[in-house]
Amino acid sequence: MIPRAVLVPLVGLLLSLFVAGCRTTPLDAHLETRLRGSRLPDEDTRTEHVLRRYLESSGARAALRGSARVTLVGPDFKLNRPQRILVERPARLRFEIIGLFDQIAAMLAVSGGNFGFYEARTGEVSYGRVTPSLLWDLAKIDLDVPELVELLLGAPMPSPGLARSSAWLEPSGRMAIVFAGSAKGESHPCRESSEREFFDPDCFAPDDALEEGGELFYFDSVGRLVEVRSLAPEGQLRYRVTFEDYRALAGTDPEVAFPNRTTIHSPGVETESSARFVWKQVMLAEELSDRLFEIHPTAGSTRRK
Repeated sequence: MIPRAVLVPLVGLLLSLFVAGCRTTPLDAHLETRLRGSRLPDEDTRTEHVLRRYLESSGARAALRGSARVTLVGPDFKLNRPQRILVERPARLRFEIIGLFDQIAAMLAVSGGNFGFYEARTGEVSYGRVTPSLLWDLAKIDLDVPELVELLLGAPMPSPGLARSSAWLEPSGRMAIVFAGSAKGESHPCRESSEREFFDPDCFAPDDALEEGGELFYFDSVGRLVEVRSLAPEGQLRYRVTFEDYRALAGTDPEVAFPNRTTIHSPGVETESSARFVWKQVMLAEELSDRLFEIHPTAGSTRRK
């Protein structure tokens, strides 16, 4: 267990305390999860055009380094700190919490299933194996590391094992594309090829598959991703993420736009909390150096079990 004194300066993305015990049983989500509008035919060309263009853009986005102001809001806390952020698919991330005079107050790095946390005030490092609840324990964000990496890249891929199910056109002009697994008791016919899962009608998940969980990707009228909802079985909302304020990135194709504001809503806790990332600077990369994700233990390091 990381000592409480070590965690206190980790503000912004990371909460300044551990949550005692395990995750609580999720409460009923009050956010709307019901699909609206009219269901589009499976062969509708508008759906395929939006999805192909999006998957091409998402597939080309492998890594990112930048700076953002991160705000955490919950029932008994509100934290707001600038950070330098690096992420790389599938599960590498680094957060530098910035203190006075642009100095690093604390740093978290995750790579290869391991994490390290450095706290400048004491000079100590805590380290250990990444667990599914690591970000929950530290930040009250009910996501695992690969999920957060995908969302911070601004163009998440549908989670592994999900296939295209249906598409809906809302009255506002937004398009919702549904990704789901198989209906209970049925095997999925196209597990080996994501390309087939997304575009071959024979590989579409049945309409009732969403009852077993899935993801809803919402696109605006020009095909930009504006929201993602992840559903657990029986429609329970795991998280909702909004992508807003798209801007062209310096030094890239003018058509390459990045959401300047990403907000993660987590209703599956005692009460709703959120984490908002307002980007100040973003640079995309094909890959990042291994050394950027390393925090080496020192003589006084503490191993988290």
